[in-house]
Amino acid sequence: MVDHRRSRRILASIPLEVEAHGRSHRVLTAVINLNGALILSPVDWPPASEVKLKNAETGIDVNARVVWCGNPSETGSYKLGIEFEDSSPEFWGASYDPMGVEVPWSK
Repeated sequence: MVDHRRSRRILASIPLEVEAHGRSHRVLTAVINLNGALILSPVDWPPASEVKLKNAETGIDVNARVVWCGNPSETGSYKLGIEFEDSSPEFWGASYDPMGVEVPWSK
């Protein structure tokens, strides 16, 4: 089976600030790619929610939307799939290492 992803998914734990509906929360990434991330969030935003992400390390903001919601993790954080409005290779800075541990494709 062929994986048709636009960019490689890398395991990475990066703190971000996410803002939606006038509220701001700190989140952690679990997986990143050049077009978005899987984040662990204290808030369960529904799919299609518009969010703004800020990476404090790079100082870059991106507009994004929630495209997937999973079950809460063992720590009570919600797993959310986030897609950037526009691809942003610079958003992750040095944290996006194309030679890092890739997440295997799964259905």
